[in-house]
Amino acid sequence: MLKTLFVITLLLVTTHVAAINVEVLHYWTSSSEQAALRSVKQALAEKGDNWQDFAIAGGAGESAYSVLQTRAIAGNPPGAALLEGKAIEEWARLGFLSSPYTPEQTIEWDQVLPPALKTNIKYHDEYVAVPVNIHRINWMWINPKPFAKLKLAVPTTWDEFFVVADKLQAAGYIPLAHGGQAWQDATVFENLLLGMEGGEFYRQVFMEQRSSAITSAKMMLVLEKFRQIKRYIDPDAANRPWHESVEMLRSGKAAMMIMGDWAKGEMMQDGDRPGKEFLCVLAPGTQDYFIYNTDSFAILQQNGNPVMVSGQRHLADVLMDKQFQVTFNQLKGSIPARMDVSLQDFDSCAQQSSKAFRQAEASGKLLPSMAHSMATDAQTKEIFFHVLNYFFTHPEQTPQQAVQQLNTALIAVKS
Repeated sequence: MLKTLFVITLLLVTTHVAAINVEVLHYWTSSSEQAALRSVKQALAEKGDNWQDFAIAGGAGESAYSVLQTRAIAGNPPGAALLEGKAIEEWARLGFLSSPYTPEQTIEWDQVLPPALKTNIKYHDEYVAVPVNIHRINWMWINPKPFAKLKLAVPTTWDEFFVVADKLQAAGYIPLAHGGQAWQDATVFENLLLGMEGGEFYRQVFMEQRSSAITSAKMMLVLEKFRQIKRYIDPDAANRPWHESVEMLRSGKAAMMIMGDWAKGEMMQDGDRPGKEFLCVLAPGTQDYFIYNTDSFAILQQNGNPVMVSGQRHLADVLMDKQFQVTFNQLKGSIPARMDVSLQDFDSCAQQSSKAFRQAEASGKLLPSMAHSMATDAQTKEIFFHVLNYFFTHPEQTPQQAVQQLNTALIAVKS
């Protein structure tokens, strides 16, 4: 009897020890984001480990990054953290990230991940982050009811957008659902710039920060149109979270919204269906392009702790699992990072996005998002954020003053 009790006790202790708590820092707090996270937690639990949630609210992650910096410098980093684009390279360069993956894992990832994603998640040719999705930024979401009621066609150019917006506003609708936060302003601006001036100018401004482009007449014209957009946003937009703007669109209070396809995830989480309650169309003038960002979980150094490293590997296995990427992305509104995942069971907007990604990749029209940390380092992005947000909210500033402010700040960063 005593021997039996000893064996049972030993098994219970062993089981308890085997379960690893993997602490993960993120900033996903909306309904659809939480649903997507639950799929990660469940999949990790099925491996016998526990997801330890470390959530810091804030749509663009600035607050989360500040907390992560404090923890990392103090020598107490979480096991993983949600990072985007150039931020991953910056953290890797500082020595905070690790690559604890097996050769089998990395060989498989090399075969199934697109080159654009690998560029951002590798450092010195080693994976330091695990991508879970691809988001398309140049979407415009439509509530079809106001358009049907007023017999309006969905705009495909910015000139058409302004004509339609005037008619919607005259009929009592808010033409554009928008939250007055710097990252949301920048999201609209990069779509506007691409739609007006094309991919080459987009690269010159956001990826290369060429003074000749930033101070050009083209840039000032885009800024003039950017300010014109402000007329079609409600006066209570200041600091509104993005998911509250989604609700304005769903309710019919607003007619259009320019946002990445996490907006679709939020609408579908609440029971709406593409082609029925909402339409997915491309932001005006961006039809041939794909502005992208990807959500990746960076792996933080754990000072060689074998238990934590094991948990990190388990998390990576979960995040890169084919079936998991189906479940997760159906909830998040995005498409899988893996190119070998079938989208047969995805919605029509996701299928369109997947096809467009491959076409844009083949034709050189795949563009990293400035607003979502893919095109520039954090310091450069913050300069764009500050200048664009200030211009958008201070009507007394001229486009000429804005471009000079932007150009001067960018030159100072480079020098």
